[in-house]
This record gives sequence, structure tokens and C-alpha cells, in this order.
Amino acid sequence: MHISPIIIFTYNRLNHLDTLIQSLQKNVLFEKSKVIVFSDGPKNEIKKKKIKKIRIYLKKKLISSNCEIIERSSNYGLSKNIIDGINHTFKKYDQAIILEDDLEVSPIFLNYMNDALNLYASSKNVASISGYMYPIDKLRFSNNFFFLNLIESWGWGTWSRSWKLFQSNSIRLKQSILDNKLKKKFNLNNSFNYFKILDDNIQKRNDSWAVRWYATVLLNNMLTLFPSKSFVLNKGFDNSGTHCGITNVYESNLIKLYKGLPKIEVYENPNDRLQLEIFFKKIKYKNLFRRVLRFFFNISK
Repeated sequence: MHISPIIIFTYNRLNHLDTLIQSLQKNVLFEKSKVIVFSDGPKNEIKKKKIKKIRIYLKKKLISSNCEIIERSSNYGLSKNIIDGINHTFKKYDQAIILEDDLEVSPIFLNYMNDALNLYASSKNVASISGYMYPIDKLRFSNNFFFLNLIESWGWGTWSRSWKLFQSNSIRLKQSILDNKLKKKFNLNNSFNYFKILDDNIQKRNDSWAVRWYATVLLNNMLTLFPSKSFVLNKGFDNSGTHCGITNVYESNLIKLYKGLPKIEVYENPNDRLQLEIFFKKIKYKNLFRRVLRFFFNISK
């Protein structure tokens, strides 16, 4: 088996990073994996102390010669750190597994990711591999694994052949989506407003690299392999991250059993896409109901 390098991006959340590293160490392939950590630099003196602790921790925890820690001397910010880190990695490697520090992975995560990256390495219409799946009943999907014209950035993998298509210019991406009449599809049949995230990126209201990667994949009509049960948990919705508040709506149960990955036909089943649309619409209506309740109680006081 060809074992892909693991890229880890971290800033100043030591507890989260420790959870991720410990979960990776439960994977039998971890010790055989090249690990490259990109530690972003501090924004201020308070963050400087936290980042110093992060780097001391990394040097103690990742002592193998197969581990490389790249310490940014200044603050790159989320997007620049990730985009530059992936570009740096693909100068040497053809494929990679990509993780941010607020994730926890299954003990069989690396088996699945490596199987998938190796299996679809030459499939030009496959853009990436997702390790995460939303908390949706697996029986609703067409298969244990399936393809979507979508991406997921919470524990994923890709190849240099796909990443070289990445378009960082949000203005161009927005115009291409409009020119190709893909706004509704981009928004998952208007169940989730990715277009607003892209527009906010243009207006400098967010620093999302992921929405640009999704737009790139959509415009190139490429697909991502998804599991019906998640190999990844996102632990960042505790108000500790730059763009994350507090919520548990994305909390999945980690998959416990993995029997290997059969190669399946590369196409998107409309039913699988529909299940995500239903999930996002439920969240939207739930959030609307909560806002109405808050408004009612506020005016009733």
C-alpha cells in the first residue's frame, strides 16, 4: 500500500490538537505515515504564548524522523496557511491527507483514506476524498460509499493533479458560477447558501479557502467520494475557532467497522445529493424557528 503523507494545520488550540494527535496515533498506519505540521504564527502577544506551547508540545509528541514541523514566523491566517501548506506538500508528493487541528478521527480513518486515494488516483473526474459525513441515517444513501459534486474540508484528501486546478480568485469563481447558471446547484438546491459565503469572501468578511475549493470542483464538474458514516468528528464548534460558534448539529458518530473499499462507478446519484439537501433544510428551519422564538420572548418581556 502506498501511504499518503498527512498534513496538519494548527494555530493556538492545544487541547484540540492533542485530541487530533491522540486519535491519529490509534491508527495502525500513523507510524508509517509522513507527517507535516504547519504551525501558524501569532497575531499578538497573547497568541504568542499559546503558540509557543503548541510548538513545544509538537516537538515532544512528534519525535519521529518522519515528522516535519514548519513554524510560521508571522501570522498567515487560515486560508494562506492551508493553501501555501498544500502547495508546499505537492511540490514533493502526489497525494495527501489534510487535517485541521479541531478534528478527531476514527482508528480506521487512515486505512480508508489511503485506500481511497490509491484506488482513485488515476480517475481524473474525482477531485477529492472526504472522511466526514453529516449525521444522516446511512440507510438513506445509495451505498456505503458514494460520489457527490461537492467537497468536504473536515478530514479530506486529494491529489496534486486535482489541486493544481484550485482557483483562488473568488471574483472569477463567482462570475463563472453566474455565467454557467450554477448558483442553485452551488447552493445545493438552495438548501445551504454557499454563494453568500463566496460573496462574503470577496467582501473580506470571511477567510474561507474551502468555498473556493468547492466552487473550483463544481465548475470542473468533478466529484468527491463520501462515506455513508463518518470517519471524522469536528470538535471545533465550541466557540474556540475563528469562524465557528457553538452547535452540535454537525456531530456524527464515528464509524467503528471498515471492511475495505470496493471501487464503484464514478457518478452522482441524485438521491444521495437529495439527502444532504434535506439535512441542510432541516437545519435552516430549525435555526429560523429558534430566531422566531427568541424574537417572541424578547418582545413579550
